Amino acid sequence: MNQSIGILEVVGNVTALACADAMIKSAFVEIHSIHKIGSGMIAVMVTGDLASVQFAVETGQETAASYGELVAARVIPRPSGGLGVLTGPLEGGEHLKVVNNDEV
Repeated sequence: MNQSIGILEVVGNVTALACADAMIKSAFVEIHSIHKIGSGMIAVMVTGDLASVQFAVETGQETAASYGELVAARVIPRPSGGLGVLTGPLEGGEHLKVVNNDEV
């Protein structure tokens, strides 16, 4: 895995979608996944080059803070190849499929 990973954890689906939208519009990143963690918390994960991921996560933090729903944010610059196994849904969590507009 040679791309950086950015993780933004927020409360609420509306906040998560607003943050994901702001993140992908602000930088050259792709949504890796969106996970429902539980208790209303949702993690949005993006991938891309380090500078783009850092900027996207900062933008997501600002968006979430404007909703008052930011829990945590982190950028992993060069994740280990084995980290991909851990980015799946956690036990008891639910993975939300990212759907392209063409599929709807």
